Amino acid sequence: MKKFYLGLFVICLVFIISACSNTEYVNNVDYLKLQKSEVMLTDDKKIVGEMIVSDKKNKNKSKRIVPTELHYTFTMENKSNNNMALSDPVKTNIRIEPDKELVSAVKEAIGSNIYKMDNNKLGVGMSIGEIPSKGTSKFTLNYTLGAKEKNNELPLLPAEEKLKKLQANALKGTLIISQDDKDIAEFRLDSSQ
Repeated sequence: MKKFYLGLFVICLVFIISACSNTEYVNNVDYLKLQKSEVMLTDDKKIVGEMIVSDKKNKNKSKRIVPTELHYTFTMENKSNNNMALSDPVKTNIRIEPDKELVSAVKEAIGSNIYKMDNNKLGVGMSIGEIPSKGTSKFTLNYTLGAKEKNNELPLLPAEEKLKKLQANALKGTLIISQDDKDIAEFRLDSSQ
């Protein structure tokens, strides 16, 4: 009889724990808040990694190139009692919808609107995850801009003043979260500071 009650207690405990640690996809954006938006131009290999490209002069050789990226970091707050998952890249996506000033600055610097996924030939990376209940998480979104060194894969970076103008306008836009190809949340980047 004691084993029966012990077994029943364990089953109830497992049920209670699983109910309390419920993780769900973002389904009520009223519980989400963009606390902070940061952006930087970086060629830090620890952040952007490196590419191995073939050498123009010697086809049998390769060289390592560190790209320069426009690197966004977003701090999101979850005010709900449940963990919210943004970690399924098939279901959940984040992107930036740029204002006119940002589109102008990026076209002047790069030659195209890198924020439009169809036009971006340089590369985009994102890191998203889970936001704990009543907690915060950081997400990143990076746009490759080019490289300092001549190579076969990436264009050379634009002039420093064009990059500075791009960075100065980089928070003039809206962060959009979509799930199953449907936009579910929008956050102004310049109002979260």
